[in-house]
Amino acid sequence: MFSRRLRNLIMAFVVISISSLIILQSNQSFGAKQKWKYTGNAGCKCHLSKGCFEGEEYKERLHSHTFDERLKTDEEKKDPECLRCHATAYKMKIKRGKSKKGSKNFIEDVACEACHGPGEAYVKVKKNYQKKGKDAFKKLLKEDPMMARKVQYDTGLYVAGINKYKTIKEQCLECHWEDVNDKNKCPKCDKDEKGKPIVMKFKKYFKLDDHRDHDTIDDVLPKVDKKKWKGYLEQDPLFKTKPSNAK
Repeated sequence: MFSRRLRNLIMAFVVISISSLIILQSNQSFGAKQKWKYTGNAGCKCHLSKGCFEGEEYKERLHSHTFDERLKTDEEKKDPECLRCHATAYKMKIKRGKSKKGSKNFIEDVACEACHGPGEAYVKVKKNYQKKGKDAFKKLLKEDPMMARKVQYDTGLYVAGINKYKTIKEQCLECHWEDVNDKNKCPKCDKDEKGKPIVMKFKKYFKLDDHRDHDTIDDVLPKVDKKKWKGYLEQDPLFKTKPSNAK
């Protein structure tokens, strides 16, 4: 009888210990420190410079001015649910670039970093790659574009369909929705003539918002060693299509 009680006591202790470990791990993952800060679009000057295809396309899209376009009241501009999708880096660490309204908790609009990750470390790399000066990374982009991509992604940047998100659609659905019954859809979303919520037709919207351009790396990708560069190569089949807007 005593041995049975002892066995039960040991089993209870093991269960409690495992449960505590799981809870501890969960708390650690939720409380993980942000490694790099957001810089705002000030850190993306090259891409947003006049004449750059990617930047010009971005400026034409609602993402670039969604904060004032969609959030009409002061309440909406402070609402966490609204800021989650109509602002960038809400309650995250921001190095430069803050809301025009004076908030330190977010960057207005869907900035570049909303989809491509915090740019603090990458900005430093561009300015002085391997302590060889401001032109060193430009040289790497031309001479070894795959290594340049590795450097970009290793400093915290990402592109949906390559790293972090397996598909572009997966990232888009963080804020958009395809089902009128989606529980996460915005209660103030656009309605059609019959008053039904307008859902995102992904292929249509992707074609409209596609800001890929033909770069040096596109000439290299078909020949690269897929095993060597695993984790840095396109996974989403959409990348096999020709950019619809590229010139």
